[in-house]
Amino acid sequence: MKERPWRSRTPGMMNGRRFYLRAAVLAMAAFLGMEKGHAVPAEDVLLPAPSECRSDASSLVRLPLRLAVYAPEKDAPAVEALLNVLNAQGALTGLSMTRDRDSADVVCSLEGIPAGTGEGYGARLEGVQGGRGVLHLNAAAPQGLFYAWQSMVQVLNANRTGEGFSLPVFSLRDVPRFEWRGIMLDVSRHFFTMAEVKRMIDAMSLFKLNRLHLHLTDGPGWRMEIKKYPLLTSMSAWRVPLANGEWNWQEVKLAIQEHDPEATYGGFYTQEQMKEIIAYASSRQVTVVPEIDLPGHSYAAMHAYGDLICDGVDFPVEGKKGRDAVCMGRPETLRFVKDVVDELKAVFPPGSPIHLGHDEVSAEAWKKCKYCRNRLKELNETDLKALSRDFLRQIADYVRQGGYDAIVWDEGGELEADKHIFVMAWRGNDFAAAAARKGHPVILSPCSHFYFDYYQSSAPTEPKAIGGLIPLQQVYGYELPELTPEEAARVRGLQANIWTEYLYDMGLVEYMMWPRALALSERAWSDCDPRDYRSFRSRASAALKLLEKLAVKYRPMDDEN
Repeated sequence: MKERPWRSRTPGMMNGRRFYLRAAVLAMAAFLGMEKGHAVPAEDVLLPAPSECRSDASSLVRLPLRLAVYAPEKDAPAVEALLNVLNAQGALTGLSMTRDRDSADVVCSLEGIPAGTGEGYGARLEGVQGGRGVLHLNAAAPQGLFYAWQSMVQVLNANRTGEGFSLPVFSLRDVPRFEWRGIMLDVSRHFFTMAEVKRMIDAMSLFKLNRLHLHLTDGPGWRMEIKKYPLLTSMSAWRVPLANGEWNWQEVKLAIQEHDPEATYGGFYTQEQMKEIIAYASSRQVTVVPEIDLPGHSYAAMHAYGDLICDGVDFPVEGKKGRDAVCMGRPETLRFVKDVVDELKAVFPPGSPIHLGHDEVSAEAWKKCKYCRNRLKELNETDLKALSRDFLRQIADYVRQGGYDAIVWDEGGELEADKHIFVMAWRGNDFAAAAARKGHPVILSPCSHFYFDYYQSSAPTEPKAIGGLIPLQQVYGYELPELTPEEAARVRGLQANIWTEYLYDMGLVEYMMWPRALALSERAWSDCDPRDYRSFRSRASAALKLLEKLAVKYRPMDDEN
């Protein structure tokens, strides 16, 4: 990513710096004040809370700092790969394989837990001769074993001593509430490097968040290489830095030529880089979800390729005033989108969802466009929505070929295009319920609770945000819409969205994300009572210390109002 010379010029950004410093001071004070030698039961630290957990505080056992891990021969390759990831992640290190079961500190096996989504697991810490402990972890699939270890990362770190770990024996069983536990990162308005995205993946995986939705395209920038359309990244991935550092969409100026010397801000992921991100995420049980936002929010694509623009549109002026939807009548549009989908499929493995946007679409440009009017006649329709419906139906069918799922924002779910399309409901529970009643699989992402670009408190010292107010307790208190059992079965999970108009670096993203993402994690994984906020806060305090190990910033929890 290019240098941002304007970074320090706005009051909001200055406030953000003060908060980072303050967070560091508070974190150090908390660290220095931690009670030494106090054994913490597993159920008092685990976040998200497990399905069942029992500890015996009267029976303490010891484990060494460097854990020797045994697995049966058939499971050893999967377990060794998992240990390599954990050691690299950095929250728990010193893990190594042993072939001697009798001397092992941890015994892992891939068996014994009902598969379900493959994410369930069991864990048991027992005492053996001389006060030594042996940890048993089992799951039906590698992803379950991964989550067993992430839980152990929390329990062991909470009970670390100078010589090793001292903690009560326990037994637990755990299965997730929902299969989709996601975070969306908007990389169009501001670009984030591979290293920053990887750090975000590591932090997510610690707390069993398993979908990273990348908002790759929007008006302010196109962020993934499409080889057939090189101008998307040689022009539309770069823009002239904003003069005063304040976000203002009307003033965004994309590159007007390849290698435009004025357009120095931006960046994109090559296809090889994206494959690397996908592989990194997969090793941490995170699925990367690409979004190509269509047919609205397409200014960046239209800027690079004029064949996508409706007849009669004064582009780029009108494109900045909402008329930024690609033409529904030109054959070039459908060809372009299918070509982009083909290249996404060459990068993202089968089974990956592909998000097609369909939010906030203005049909204004279609009214007078000769190509769109001709297409309406071909469809024997008069309502402009028929253009969106036909377009979505064709693209969703194309996406699903080869084992991919199509996702849209909830406006797309109102088009009656195809009930197999996943609907990500951002406008609230009423829209989610409507989509579920129509038969759509639904992901709950209401802006009332899960828009993490909104302010976390009303304090004037908060860093600049887009508006709104969603404090931590509000996230934790989210309740699902009222649905019949049949409709409720269509809810796939929860997702928070982080739009980045004012979040110009990863430190600000992390500050806005944590600890709110901990509340999301618990509501998505555990079926906890949202009124039990005190228990969550206590466990979240320990969880934030783990984020410090990954050098991840967060907002202190002692100042919520």
